[in-house]
Parts: sequence; C-alpha cells; structure tokens
Amino acid sequence: MYKKSYLAFLVTILLLMNGCAGKHPGIKEDRPLHLSKQSSPLLYTYAKDDILAHAPQSGFYPLEDHINSLAARLVLANHATKSIRVQYFTFSGDAAGTVLAKALIDAANRGVKVEILIDDIALSMHDDVVALINMHKNITFRVFNPTKARASLHYVEMGLRSGTVGRRMHNKAFIVDNSMAVYGGRNIGDIYFGTDAKHFFIDNDVLTAGPFVNQLNHEFEYYFTNKLSVDFEEIIKGDILTKVQVKLHLDNVTDNVHYESLKKALKESSFYKAFTAKKLPLYFADAELYYDMPQKITTKVSDHTYQLRSKVPKDVIAKKSFYMVSPYFIPNENMMKRIKELRDNGVDVAILTNSLESTDAISVYTYYADYQKKLLEMGVRLYEVHPDAYKEEVLQQSYNQLKKMPRAGLHAKTIVIDDSLFVIGSTNMDPRSRNLNTELVSIIKNKKLNAHEKAVFKDMTSLKNAYTLELEYDEDHHSKIIWKAIINGKEEKFYNDGNAGLWLKIKKGVTRIIPKDVV
Repeated sequence: MYKKSYLAFLVTILLLMNGCAGKHPGIKEDRPLHLSKQSSPLLYTYAKDDILAHAPQSGFYPLEDHINSLAARLVLANHATKSIRVQYFTFSGDAAGTVLAKALIDAANRGVKVEILIDDIALSMHDDVVALINMHKNITFRVFNPTKARASLHYVEMGLRSGTVGRRMHNKAFIVDNSMAVYGGRNIGDIYFGTDAKHFFIDNDVLTAGPFVNQLNHEFEYYFTNKLSVDFEEIIKGDILTKVQVKLHLDNVTDNVHYESLKKALKESSFYKAFTAKKLPLYFADAELYYDMPQKITTKVSDHTYQLRSKVPKDVIAKKSFYMVSPYFIPNENMMKRIKELRDNGVDVAILTNSLESTDAISVYTYYADYQKKLLEMGVRLYEVHPDAYKEEVLQQSYNQLKKMPRAGLHAKTIVIDDSLFVIGSTNMDPRSRNLNTELVSIIKNKKLNAHEKAVFKDMTSLKNAYTLELEYDEDHHSKIIWKAIINGKEEKFYNDGNAGLWLKIKKGVTRIIPKDVV
C-alpha cells in the first residue's frame, strides 16, 4: 500500500511540474551565433598528403575498426591546441568514457577551450561527475532538452512528456581545432569500442580533415547556441564531488592492468602509428553535410522546415547498386515504393540490419519483420547480424581479456551507392530518426572510399557474421523465410527469426503494443 501511495505521489508531482514548466526546458532565447568562415590547418601536418592542395575537397579516413575509432578521438584530444567540441547522444561513465573524459580534462588543463553538448537521454545518472567537470574554467558543458527531474524520476518524466522531452538529439561529432573531426554512428562508451565484456556494437565512423570540418563546426554551433541547450549549472548547482574524488576515479580507471593493455593496443593501432608518423592516409572527396536543426523537436512531424529530409538532394538515386546498413530499420510506404523502383530498374539492393538475437530494440525488429517477405519478394538481398559476429576477431583482441564472446549487435548507419557515393551519419531508417529525433548525415563522393566500404559491407554480410534471409517454396509455391548462417564453423538453416529462443519470440509478440511511430 505504501509503495503504491508513494508512486502516486511521485506521478502527481511530475504532472504538476509538467503543468507549470515550459514544454522544453531551456533559456528564453538563442545565444548569438559565431560561424567560422573556414576550417583551420592546425592539424593538417599529420596527414600524408597536402590537405590544402586538395581544397575544396576534404580528406576522409574510415574508422570501422573499434580500436582505430577510439584512438582517433584520444589522439585528436591529446593534440588539440585551441578547441575541442563534443556532441553526442550518450557519453557513458564507463571505462572508455572515462578515458576520453580524462583526455578532455587534460586538454582543458593545457588551456584548450572544451565545449561539450550531450543529450539528456541518459545523463542524469552522471550529474555528480558532470557538475565537477563543468566547474573547470576552460570547459563549458551543456545539456540538450533536459528534464526537470533527475536521477530515478528522470525517465518517469520522459514517459509522461514523450511529446516534448521524449524527443532527443541523436547527432554525433568530435571536432578538434576546427581542423579534424570524427563523426558517424558511435556514441561514447565501452559497447561502441569493443571494450565491454558482455556486448559490443559493429559500428562505423570516419575522420575528416579539410573544409568539410567547418560544416560540422557550423552544425555544432547551431546546436550549442540554441535555447534548447541548457548550461549544466542551471540543472545542477554546486560542487557535488570533490576534485580529489574525481581524480581518484580517473586514476583508478586509467592506471589499472586492463587499461594498460588497452593503452598498448591504442599505440599499436594503425591510426596511431600513421598519425604520429605524420603519414595519415586520406581519401580526398567532395562531401556535403545535411542535418536537422534543433528546432525540429519543437515542431510537428508534418512540418519539414527544420528537417534534413528537406535538404538532401532528390537526385541521389542509385543506378547500379544500393547497399544499406541500418540497425533499426522500419521502412515507411514511401521507402518501400522507392526500393521497388530501384529493383524494377535492375538495381542490386542489399540491406543489413539486426536480427532478433542481436537487436537491443525488439520492438523495432517486430515492426521490421512485417516487411521481410515483401522485401525478399522484390529481390532485395536481406541480411541480419548474428550475435556471434566477428567472434574470432573479438576474442583475439588482447586488451579485452575476454573469457567468452560478448553478444554482437549492429549500430552502424551507412549506405554505399553505385561506384562513388558513400553515405554515413547518425540516422537510422526508422520513424524515430525520421520524425522525432535530430540527426546528421553526409554524402561523400570518392570511388576508392566507396570500394573500401563495399568490402566492409561484404564482410559484415558474410555467413560467418550475418544471417542471409531467403524464401523457400513448397510444392504448392507457398513461401516461408529461412535464415542461413555459419555457426561454430558449420552452415546452419533456421526458420522463424533465426536461432532466437522462445523467450525472445514471446517478447517480440508482446512489444507490438508499442506504437510504431515511437519505437
């Protein structure tokens, strides 16, 4: 009885809070914009080729490898001399997050101006540490679309106010000296860099250097100055932890035996070696960045004014091949129509997404499953990541010290089009990315980078890493879907959602109660 009364009290308080607060917590108006006219050459000397000589093209370095991706962020932070701008959906307080946070603090101690913008989806559990980091004179920490309630009430408020604080900033960018930047699919946390013992995400980023960096810098500036980005001291006031406590926490993470192994792996990474030798190889390409404006989350879904869908050129149409990677894939009617048009024109269409076993969003898989047979009947090649994907490679990573294989999942968001275009960003092919959250995406034009990413796609969709979905017909020409994969060295065939167990299949059925437009 007491627990029910207490819960009712909490809900009542939150409803009252919702009634008296503005729809989106924030300052009353946007701050002044300071848009730089061009990128800076500060870090260009670390590239193998003369970046300035390739202008207006920019250089790109693919970062599908976990260690290279973490190394890129750490190396850039360690070489920053002027500024670091950090924008993420989540920035975890685990080991990988702490190591990167320490690099940011070290940069601030050197006099580097550090600006951090993190969405509030999972930040409230780290309020105490953030409060102290934010006290540094060279660090400005802002939170995008924060809830009024913190800690355990944070998610209750999100549930009650799903139409406002339920809409999030999903953009991801790490910009150093307005000279080099990393962007793509990864958030900051162990699961994104292969350093988590239970789970890991197959993901993809790129490092970029040259004029394109300034496009990312402008995107960050629009968000950082927007009234939806709230200074952290307006959320939590005061010094919650002592500086000694935070230093002990940082030292404990970065000085233990496990991370000595990780530091060694980082220094042995191909990115670290190429960068420090000032021979970082780059693909030079024409590229454009497209992004939702922060105002998207304050406007109706039907209003495309601030949405990237109104900016992406309509003439980017595949002529020969279209290979898409999306961890959360729920096509709408328009997308299905466009896929059919591609197939009718003879375009090779292949799609990689999560399987029921690998997904961290069963509700998304539930609705995607409605389209499996339709896509296969169109002639689309359909693949789903297997939970044991890249098993040999992951277990051989010495810095992990793993006793068993962590569950693999897909988190990369890329499209490879024909022979020259590569699309990468934060956007998933689902209703939440299209309609509710803010996203960014880039289109890069380079044949060699395209070929590289085609090879990455081919590896990800091989039978050892992903299920191949096919239609099997009986004598009466009735079809059913089969899942093929190599498991423990042997090719296997499954029916009904691959090798997923009964409990996962039950959960799949139950999650259909969640509306499609909010999953």
